[in-house]
Amino acid sequence: MHLRNRDNIEIVDAFIRLFGSLLEEIAPHYTGVIEFRLLKNEDNEYHDIMGRVGNTVYFSPSEVYGIGLTDVEILASLAHEVGHIVYNTRSWEPDCEQRADMLAAEIGLGAQMISALEKILDSRRFHRLTSMLIGRIHFLQNMMRS
Repeated sequence: MHLRNRDNIEIVDAFIRLFGSLLEEIAPHYTGVIEFRLLKNEDNEYHDIMGRVGNTVYFSPSEVYGIGLTDVEILASLAHEVGHIVYNTRSWEPDCEQRADMLAAEIGLGAQMISALEKILDSRRFHRLTSMLIGRIHFLQNMMRS
């Protein structure tokens, strides 16, 4: 796995430095390149926080900081997006989202993923996703208990 910070995003540099080697250990099957890019406001008509297309993770600083995510919650969210890539999950189905969430938990950011999801839920920006977000929170809480 090769992690490439195409737009020199400071928090992505920290993510790669802190978790790059661990991600390679957890997902040795993934040998491709994962790129991180800025999602500019003018290109973000749906006000996405972050997301992925193919092997690229897009990050919107204004949206991420606008809902109040801390740096460690951002790291967990980045791990979630990487999880979609390394586990090849391509839909919003609960099992795909949970599998991606598991990567954050596997690198030690489960509690931070939960708090990020809670902030996303509290922002009420994605009201159609409320039940899925709650399900993801419960999934992670149960996973961390066992």
